[in-house]
Amino acid sequence: VARVVRGQMIVAKEYQYVTAAKALGFNSYRIITRHILPNIMAPVIVISAANFAASILIESGLSFLGLGAQPPMPSWGSMIKDHYQYIILDKAYLAIVPGIAIMTLVMAFMLLGNALRDALDVKTS
Repeated sequence: VARVVRGQMIVAKEYQYVTAAKALGFNSYRIITRHILPNIMAPVIVISAANFAASILIESGLSFLGLGAQPPMPSWGSMIKDHYQYIILDKAYLAIVPGIAIMTLVMAFMLLGNALRDALDVKTS
């Protein structure tokens, strides 16, 4: 995330509106907060949403392998692991429902990140 923000800042400080703001005598704080930060927030929002989604997948994967949350604490990965043998029997829903919940939550984070990026994008409004 830091590399992306740094790269975006380097590119954004060369834009014409930043040069115009410097020529008008605005201080650095105002240029950064009013002109540069709103224009570099789109990639930061998308990366943050992707990191949340990845952390959910990593936690559930580790719990499925037995390396995540310990048994008194509920986890979708451990629920899938506990009911994995029921997939070939009549109760496949016991393992499929937590998997669908993981998939839905990850997709919701990604869609929320993209929607926030679109809503807060200053270039298109």
